[in-house]
Formats: sequence, C-alpha cells, structure tokens
Amino acid sequence: MQLNIEPIMREGASEKVVHRLLALVKTGDLKPGDRLPGERELAEMFHVSRPTMRESIRALAVLGVVNPRHGGGIFISALEAADLLGPLSFFLTLKEVEVDRLYQARAVIEGEIAALAAKAATSADIDQLEALIERQKNCIDRPAEYRVVDTAFHELLSELSGNPFLARAAISMNVLGMEFRKIASESERVIAGSIADHQRVCTAMRTKDAEAARLAMQQHMDNVLKTTKATRPA
Repeated sequence: MQLNIEPIMREGASEKVVHRLLALVKTGDLKPGDRLPGERELAEMFHVSRPTMRESIRALAVLGVVNPRHGGGIFISALEAADLLGPLSFFLTLKEVEVDRLYQARAVIEGEIAALAAKAATSADIDQLEALIERQKNCIDRPAEYRVVDTAFHELLSELSGNPFLARAAISMNVLGMEFRKIASESERVIAGSIADHQRVCTAMRTKDAEAARLAMQQHMDNVLKTTKATRPA
C-alpha cells in the first residue's frame, strides 16, 4: 500500500498518528475494508516506535476506526467517514473543564469495575494483573511503552468485572484522556505513582475486598487527574 506520509515528531506522536490516519480516511486514501500494513511497517512509515504505533492503533480500535483481527491484520472499519470521525471530534474538543468531569466519570465507572472484579477475579486473574504491573515497572523509563501496558492493565481489569458495558465505557474514556495526560505520563515519578496505585487495587482484590478495591481505583483516578492538570500548560 502506497500512502503519502510525513515523518511524525516525537512529542504527541501517538495522537499525531491517529490524526494522520483519520485524515487519510477522510480524504478517501484509506477506504472501509482496506487492510493496513503491519505494525512494524506502519511504525517505519510514520518514523515512530512500535509501542507508539501500537498505542495509536489501540486508540483507533476503541474509537471504532479500525478493526484489528487476531492473526489477520488491521482493517479500516466498514463505516462512513463521518461516523468514524464523530468520536474523535468529541475527543479533540475536550476543554479543561471537561477534564475534571471526565475523570469524575472514570472514578465512578472504574471504581465499580474494580469492585466487581474484586468479587469475581480468581487468583490466576490477579496474577495476570500483577504480571502487567511488573511489565510497567520494567518500562518505567520508556513512557510510550508504559502507556501501552497501562492500557492493557485497565482493559484486563475491565474484562474481569464481567460487565461489557462498563468495560466499553471505561476503555473509551481512557482513550479520551490520552492526550491530556501525555505530558504527565512522561515523568518517571508520575508513572511510579500510578504503578503503586495499580498494586493497591490488586492487593484489595487478593482479599476480595470490593470496597477497598473501589476506593483504591477512585484514588488512582484522583491522582491521575491531579498530575494531568499539574503538567498542562497554564
């Protein structure tokens, strides 16, 4: 596939990849049903790292723009361009006041997810969550890679809640907050704080303490909001 793509600068790279691919959909260069090149080739085309490209594809998948098929490639969804661009239009128009409301909503929804997961998760399930926490620790100095693993942690936790509606809402809001927390998530101190928050959620889940898991996740969302706002331009 031949696409006219300019290299992406490092700052805000994942969002710029999302915007560039959406522009190609809007202009018709990418059409519903088109298969995208593989992750490695896309990363080379955009001159970004594979973790950055993976983060971008994950965001586009949550927004319904692409349809990754396990072992079968990544395809543009069979929707009209206006339908594909709708969710991102909301994403791009979020203002400072909505950031507070977004994380207020995330605290409610992900708090409930953590409580439900605490009741339903097996020891093996929690082992998987803690394995992701270990991966987060191992990439604390590689923010783009950390964000991919961080998203995987929240997605698995959402899945363990057993409620697909809450899970979908949580994953979508996670994507909506991506641009706002990008600067904060470049800080190893902030990343370390989030990792500690994740561990507190898992610790509560080990004892089947649903309320403690809920409170730990709500505190995590509050911490994410504070660090996000602290690093946003005045």
